[in-house]
Amino acid sequence: MRIIIAGAGRVGTHLAKLLARERHDITVIDESTEKLSGLGDHYDLLPKIGSPISITDLRNVDIEHADLFVGVTPNGSVNLMSCMLAKKMGARKTVARVDTYEYIKENNQELFQSIGIDSLIMPEMIAAEEISSSVPRSWIRQYWDIEGSDLILLGIKVRGNSTILNQPLRILCGADAPYHIVAVKRGEETLIPHGNDIVQAYDLVYFMTTRKYLGLIRQLTGKEDYPEVRHVTIMGGGLTSQFTARMLPESINVKIIEKDEKRCMELADKLPEKRFRIIHGDGRDVALLRDENVQDSQAFVALTPNSETNILSCLTAKRMKVRKTVAMLDNVSFVSMAQSLDIGTLINKQSIAAAYIYRMLLKADVTNVKSLMVANADVAEFQVQEKSKITKHLVRDLKLPEGTNLGGLVRNGQSMLINGNTQIEPGDRVVAFCIGNDLYKLSSFF
Repeated sequence: MRIIIAGAGRVGTHLAKLLARERHDITVIDESTEKLSGLGDHYDLLPKIGSPISITDLRNVDIEHADLFVGVTPNGSVNLMSCMLAKKMGARKTVARVDTYEYIKENNQELFQSIGIDSLIMPEMIAAEEISSSVPRSWIRQYWDIEGSDLILLGIKVRGNSTILNQPLRILCGADAPYHIVAVKRGEETLIPHGNDIVQAYDLVYFMTTRKYLGLIRQLTGKEDYPEVRHVTIMGGGLTSQFTARMLPESINVKIIEKDEKRCMELADKLPEKRFRIIHGDGRDVALLRDENVQDSQAFVALTPNSETNILSCLTAKRMKVRKTVAMLDNVSFVSMAQSLDIGTLINKQSIAAAYIYRMLLKADVTNVKSLMVANADVAEFQVQEKSKITKHLVRDLKLPEGTNLGGLVRNGQSMLINGNTQIEPGDRVVAFCIGNDLYKLSSFF
């Protein structure tokens, strides 16, 4: 597939690296020589200096033969214009990153499609959805509802008091078990577990289960003493913070600490409800945090543009006995360090946006892809088609890629877990956990 990416910033670079491993024909165009420097040395792609809104430069990257054009420069207007030009000049499909909420409203999608833009993404909105789903449960690192079903994916760090430690998974997760352990992150490695594998203390364990058994999972992982979240403190008042505050349940009170006075005034206008409180100050100031009783919050969410600031402020919150911490990392190189410091949920807008775009290139009908940055893995939701390879045999006989695990499916509105004896049928929605580049390999089965 021929893919042209406009913008060699964090989103564009992350997406290019993700796609390069699939051996697509990739060109990255950017006006900055510095941003493009070294990109082609380490990955199989072509860096090209040029402007994505220059007709001449678009012709120079062979835009008329592009299967996909992606506009992910920092400027939303440039992305929209470049996609319009690309489509008119022959690109089959276009995706634009935008920074205006009004544009991504569903009732405006037809308008943008009529002018040549097939899909819009807003990383801040996608990141806020992920944060707001995990924050209300202080004992869960990651939480994903499979839309229209009872299936849920949980990422939980198990401690020494968990009752599932040191037992073979063939015993813990038998055919009749109400949950499956689909992956385990241990140290720097993510494992697709087998029957003789065990869970060890401090593993990050990914469970597939249904809402009915949420309490059971909490009990098994030794998390019953974790409090329900009623008060959340957010540091930073940018777009991601605003969306997160809005998406959190109405039962949760939210404090937003923002050091820019003008932005505080804007936030007060945008979030006038009683459950929101805007505080002018520096979230790194320990005295301020104490004065604002941050220790009474059950969750602390650091969403400033600076990764180091977010990590340090989460560590401060942890010292003040806040049980749930969330840090936005603008730079993925900080992930390992943040993990080693036991910061709970880690968010990277760039990897989230790249995963969203990546699903458009898969061979199957993929309705959703969730990028699990900490585990270097993806969770995908596939719609099973007639005569798909996945329907030809029982799961145990399918010879699926080694780095994949099928967690659950939805059939005629009914949710069920998948095991080796499951026969997948056309029309099923299947949720799969995939490490590295095995998501692309798995898509050929659907």
